[in-house]
Amino acid sequence: MNKFFDYNRYLFVLTHPDDEIYSCAFMQQLIMDGKQVYVLYVTSGDYRGKEQGPIREVEALSSMEIIGVDKEKTHFLRIPERQLMNIVSEMSDAILEVSEMVSPDCIITHDFEGGHNGHDAVSFATSKVSSKYNISLYVFPSYHNWPENRLWNQFTPGKDATDTLLLTKEMKALQERVIKCHKTQESFFQLATEGTSSELFKSREVLKAVKEPIDYFQPPTTPLGYEYPGSSITYEDFKDSITKGNNDVT
Repeated sequence: MNKFFDYNRYLFVLTHPDDEIYSCAFMQQLIMDGKQVYVLYVTSGDYRGKEQGPIREVEALSSMEIIGVDKEKTHFLRIPERQLMNIVSEMSDAILEVSEMVSPDCIITHDFEGGHNGHDAVSFATSKVSSKYNISLYVFPSYHNWPENRLWNQFTPGKDATDTLLLTKEMKALQERVIKCHKTQESFFQLATEGTSSELFKSREVLKAVKEPIDYFQPPTTPLGYEYPGSSITYEDFKDSITKGNNDVT
């Protein structure tokens, strides 16, 4: 049975530029161990306007340079963020295309945690690719619960990490440098680094090996992070989107 560091070619599938913050130390350790690391950003973080996409891509490339991921191993699908839940099947096919080019033996993506509907959609699409082609899948937590009670960088209740990387002084410095790359996300990272989960956020990274298919057709948490008061998105919207996208990957 392979453990996380036993593979050779790794593909990290992330929703936005800045999502590498949850596994940047893992990425760098893999590279230091001589492994091949590829990163795929499904969107360019253009939720607040298409002009934001190119800016955030530059931030992501700066982050990748610090981590040690080669520019030619960093890919952007540039799917408009507001369209993610409308084109889940197309997103799966696009992730598959990159996967076929990279030929990873391990894929890492977001856990299904109910914190962000885009994260969950990317998790679903990536798991389809992993399952169809029998590629080992690992997931990482981002955050869950309502915004004012958000729990960062920890799995939802009932899930345990299979791999934990305790951050050394050097890894903590790496994390800080990656955060500084994403100047457009300064207020977002302030929440992560100053909230109730800040010590966990700053002290370790965690992954979970996916051994059984994830059930995306049942809510992962209660309450869902994207069903906070005033939000127009519900779990039923998410379920409808993955039901429409639940065809075989072509």
